[in-house]
Amino acid sequence: MGSNIDAEHNLLVAAAALRAAYGDVSFSSVYRSAAVGMEGPDFLNACCLLRTGRSQQSLRMHLKMLEDLQGRDRSVGGWHPRSIDLDVLIYDGEAVDEELYLYAHAYVPAAELVRMSLPEDRDGVVALVSLRL
Repeated sequence: MGSNIDAEHNLLVAAAALRAAYGDVSFSSVYRSAAVGMEGPDFLNACCLLRTGRSQQSLRMHLKMLEDLQGRDRSVGGWHPRSIDLDVLIYDGEAVDEELYLYAHAYVPAAELVRMSLPEDRDGVVALVSLRL
C-alpha cells in the first residue's frame, strides 16, 4: 500500500478499511521513498498481511473499490500521484507482482511480514518513518 497525496491520512484510512473488511490484519512499518516513474512528492509505503477466502481476482477488485472510495483518480493514467495504491504482491505464498522484487518500497516492508529472499541487486532507498498503522 502506498500514497503520496495526504499520505499519512490515506494510509490510516486504508488500514482501517482493510481491518474492517478482513479482521486481523498485520502491517509492516511505514517507509518513505521517492516517487518512481513520475514527478511528485515522496510516497509512504507499507505492506499488510491478511487472510481471505476471496480469489486473487476478487481480492484485487475489492482493493480497487477501496482505492476508489478513497478518491483514487484513474482519469490521468497510471503514473501520477495517488491518494492510495493497494496492490497484491503475494497471494497464497507465491509472488504475483513483479514490483515485489524490483522496488525497495515493496520488498523491504514485505520482508517484515513473510519469509522471502531479498534481491541480490538491491536498488532504491527507503527510510523508516514513525507512523504506525
